[in-house]
Amino acid sequence: MALLEVRELVTFFNHPEGRVQVVDGISFDVCEQECFGIIGESGCGKSLTALSVMRYYNEIGAHNGGGRILFEGKDILQLPERELHKYRGEKVAIIMQNPMSSLNPLFTVGNQVEESIRKHRGLGRREAAEQTKGIFRFLGIPPERISEYPFQMSGGMLQRIAGGIAISSRPKLIIADEPTTALDATIQLQYLQLLRRIQNEMNTAILLISHDIRVIALMCSRIAVMYAGRIVEEASIGEIMGNPLHPYTEALLKAANPLAEKMDRIYSIDGQPPFLLNPSKTCRFADRCAYCTKQCREEPLPEFKKKNGHYVECWRAVK
Repeated sequence: MALLEVRELVTFFNHPEGRVQVVDGISFDVCEQECFGIIGESGCGKSLTALSVMRYYNEIGAHNGGGRILFEGKDILQLPERELHKYRGEKVAIIMQNPMSSLNPLFTVGNQVEESIRKHRGLGRREAAEQTKGIFRFLGIPPERISEYPFQMSGGMLQRIAGGIAISSRPKLIIADEPTTALDATIQLQYLQLLRRIQNEMNTAILLISHDIRVIALMCSRIAVMYAGRIVEEASIGEIMGNPLHPYTEALLKAANPLAEKMDRIYSIDGQPPFLLNPSKTCRFADRCAYCTKQCREEPLPEFKKKNGHYVECWRAVK
């Protein structure tokens, strides 16, 4: 059953010359207790998708240009401010990619976890303090570090604290936006194991956003590949890894496995994503695609869905 349903979502920024449509009509579902991944290059719209699901438009100067975001059947784009505050934190929580900027440097880490518990679960100070100790133990952080400030902790510890604030209200969905970007390989694996434990023990769904397909492959059952504001391919992780249909997905996999075949240099995708000012309705990957044809540049993209649910926006996949 779908817990979160995003339908034809459009998010844009105003520009002197028009609208910069960073999220352009995307649709996807996240089921209960599922880990669903969104992957793509920097600037493709992944993080703005996450912020849109939290309805943080005003805070970042963005605007909703259409679509629906249904959580448990309710369209959160239509929620009044009072219900929106209950939705954020109690129903859905977000782990930002940079905990040093998302945590308040003036308060101890324990105080920040405790504040979230009191706000979203209505507990008194003493009970919230005990719950905070329990969360620290769950995260593998010695309880005596509750009284420390963010600057006294490592990046890995801070990312755990950010996760602790997210789970403190026991939400049904956690959005993890590039949670392992600043971590080294060993700590990264430990953090992914922590996310998996949170998912299993708390029956929480996770929307995991990353530019690293290896991270997504370790965690997710289904994956959406995002490019230039569009979801260009969506399927199970097995289908994506074993049978990528979009040239961009194929290129991402090739770039993530530089030793998979003999090459003179490490593979990279030539060119840059397009600037999304009044974006084209034809293929936005055409200028960087090795398989590009005249049709790709001139005709609007098709929507192709196979029987097994493998979705792709590509003329080559239709043929």
